[in-house]
Amino acid sequence: MIHPLEQRVMQLEKNIRFCHFCFAGLVLVLASFIILSFNNRKSAPDVIEAKAFHVVDERGNTLVELNKEDGNGQISTFTPAGKRLVSLFTTDGGTGGLNTFDKNGQVLFKVTNTTEGGGYMALFNSEGKEVTELGVTDIESGYMKLNNRYGNKLVWMTYTQDGGGYLSLSKEGQEMIRLSTPAIGGRMGIYNNSNTRVIYMGTQDNKDGNVTIWNSAGTRSGGLPQ
Repeated sequence: MIHPLEQRVMQLEKNIRFCHFCFAGLVLVLASFIILSFNNRKSAPDVIEAKAFHVVDERGNTLVELNKEDGNGQISTFTPAGKRLVSLFTTDGGTGGLNTFDKNGQVLFKVTNTTEGGGYMALFNSEGKEVTELGVTDIESGYMKLNNRYGNKLVWMTYTQDGGGYLSLSKEGQEMIRLSTPAIGGRMGIYNNSNTRVIYMGTQDNKDGNVTIWNSAGTRSGGLPQ
């Protein structure tokens, strides 16, 4: 009489031989397929058309998606948990856009267009607040904005109506320093936190220099020339 343990060993050996046989058959089938594919690769289609393509992992989670969104093409990549990482899309204005996200799906970087039609780029912190913005204005000039961690403007750089440079420094939403270069020459204004200008230095309309000082109530208290 065969001992139960010996019987299990024999059955296991039988199963192993069967697996070896199946594996060898699978290898043979795959090798035949590769050879046939190589020999017939000239017959492959020039264009593959479909309404959507998905690349999934071994668990069926979508990692890459190519499809149509609002009548336009878009490409997105995802984490295995379904959080969007990168998105290439078409904006409402009909231009291309690019967004990247962190592992939790929070936007980090944007490239698209401004409402005036020029380019736009923005960076966001981990709290989803915009901290840097670059773009094109309505007269095709550039601008840059730097914000604090809460998205409040700290630095604003752009142009003057005369075509010169403009720089504004703010704190807690209040402009403190303004530098500009209009056609006649450079100017600087300094403001207190009540939005009252307390110091002005720059070129006047007659191209003479001027320095003016005001008190906190906005009353002139001195300056050059007198």
